[in-house]
Amino acid sequence: TNKLAAGDFSVRIAVSHTPEFRELRDSFNRMAEELSSIEMLRGDFINKFSHEFKTPIVSIKGFAELLKLDDLPREERNEYLDIIIRESTRLSTMATNVLNLSKVENQTIVTDKRCYDLSEQIRRCILLLQNSWEHKGIRLELELNELQVSANEEMMSQVWLNLIDNAVKFSREKGRVVVNLTEIAGNAVATVRDYGMGIPEADLPHIFDKYYQSDESRAIPGNGLGLTLAKRIVELHGGSIAVASKQNRWTEFTIRLPLAGGVPVSARAAVGNRATEGQ
Repeated sequence: TNKLAAGDFSVRIAVSHTPEFRELRDSFNRMAEELSSIEMLRGDFINKFSHEFKTPIVSIKGFAELLKLDDLPREERNEYLDIIIRESTRLSTMATNVLNLSKVENQTIVTDKRCYDLSEQIRRCILLLQNSWEHKGIRLELELNELQVSANEEMMSQVWLNLIDNAVKFSREKGRVVVNLTEIAGNAVATVRDYGMGIPEADLPHIFDKYYQSDESRAIPGNGLGLTLAKRIVELHGGSIAVASKQNRWTEFTIRLPLAGGVPVSARAAVGNRATEGQ
């Protein structure tokens, strides 16, 4: 116990004199194992988070120093300011994701649930990201049935914003993103597919791991927390999330959520294929 208190989580005891001692041994060793696991997670969090946090801070510092030069052309000054704004937004997003993830990781019950139209929520999230997909010339193809779910609307918005934003980020210039929503066996099933770089097969089992980023995705701004957060939120709502991908061809995320009451509350009206270009 003194070794354990001093931080040596590898220590184990081996006594088997009486049933009481054996029970004490098993409890002690299980505690040491759990503490060791927590310590590894803490170390992993500190190492990865500090690295992710340090990169934009160094970038902001460097470009802020360049802005002090008196003979800096206006175009370069504006370019550096844009980088500082972008990196500051990245830091803010990272901090928000960490706080949200910390909150939902310890959450077991979803509060503030209400019935609402899931298709309308997805449309609103797409509009919120309009600047991103318009800037890349992305064509959005939507086929959304009007389905009702009982969920925490604010939490679920984080899921759609993350998935659609990722689809846009990993799409090629002037590419397309397809979003579908339909009802299958009492579930609302949404898919978000992009036709971009895809995910290597070796990375697929880790795509929802905290801070995980594949080699191909490191050149694109992100912090490896969005998908972890999305997965946790979906599971808290009794649903599931899965990913499939073909490298250099496409990536598709599939989300299943229980419908309100297990059946569509409102009549399902197929919205049909809607190609959105610049609107």
